[in-house]
Amino acid sequence: VVEKVNNFPPLPKFIPLKPCFYQNFGDEIPIDYQSLVKRIYHVWICTLDKEAALVVGVWLSWKGALKDHPVPLLCQAGTKSLQPQPFLRSHGSKGEL
Repeated sequence: VVEKVNNFPPLPKFIPLKPCFYQNFGDEIPIDYQSLVKRIYHVWICTLDKEAALVVGVWLSWKGALKDHPVPLLCQAGTKSLQPQPFLRSHGSKGEL
């Protein structure tokens, strides 16, 4: 019996953590589905990258580092449309219809 060494996730040598489990596409996934599984994995990684970038962007905007940057302004403009808005707006000073 050959002992399988954990190889996933791949980590750089300078990180003191070791991989958590063994993964081999050739052994564990049928040939017909290997390309599909790899595509899904890459989409998942891109989604995680996007989420990490959003978290960093929100953190920087809370810190005020992106005060004049156009990206937070676009994000704010997008969230304003999600706020509840009254259907009827008054033109009077006291709010009469």
